[in-house]
Amino acid sequence: MSPHLDSASCSRTRLTDLLDLQYPIIQGPFGGGLSSVELVKIVSNAGGLGSFGAVDLWPQEIESLVHSLQGVTSKPFAVNLWVTDSDPGGETLDRAEYDRQMTRLKPFYDELGVSLPEFSPNQLPAFEDQIEALMEARPPVFSFVFGVPSSRILQACRERGIRTLGTATTVQEARALEAAGVDGIVVSGAEAGGHRASFLRSAEESLTGTFALVQLAAAAVRVPIVAAGGIATGRGIKAALTLGASGVQIGTAFLA
Repeated sequence: MSPHLDSASCSRTRLTDLLDLQYPIIQGPFGGGLSSVELVKIVSNAGGLGSFGAVDLWPQEIESLVHSLQGVTSKPFAVNLWVTDSDPGGETLDRAEYDRQMTRLKPFYDELGVSLPEFSPNQLPAFEDQIEALMEARPPVFSFVFGVPSSRILQACRERGIRTLGTATTVQEARALEAAGVDGIVVSGAEAGGHRASFLRSAEESLTGTFALVQLAAAAVRVPIVAAGGIATGRGIKAALTLGASGVQIGTAFLA
């Protein structure tokens, strides 16, 4: 824990009560193979919420993952999925369109001295199949980005005792998530690394800074909100809590 974060800063919050945590700190989920069972175990056992990015896992792998995590920690942890995994038109990307776009990017690859990636059609598992496996495995927390799951899915999570955390990059998205019935909302400011998880407007139109977004979202919704983006120290955590967040989600700092 940062030397700038004292015990008073980590007193009980709505997030710690909701998720049964010691500290209002969530480890950001890492997709693309960067998550690990070991990191989730360490964060959860230390009193935060460890998270595993499972966007590229097939249903049977998700079930195995949850069982593995249950075997290394008795504390809460989250499994993260993408509700959608492509922009409009991305589902039908063909070789001709790929070649056209790569022609535009080739000068940058040449400048860096690296080869163009090989064409590979979208072969990520379908969210509809992943979520069924996740609900069957029943992790303590289901977090998600890029949209809002159906009311059927969110109701099924409630019935199974699975807490839900959606991700918003604007106040409008936070309101949409609250209306859908999520338990908490991660508000991801423009400073956040990784993906811009926007779903109502484009990423370019959804670039409010973290601390401004925290204040706006806290005034707009009633569920606990979690600040994400550019937070890596105790001082940043205290600032987010002061401005209305019930917790923080930290990604880049955990990659170290």
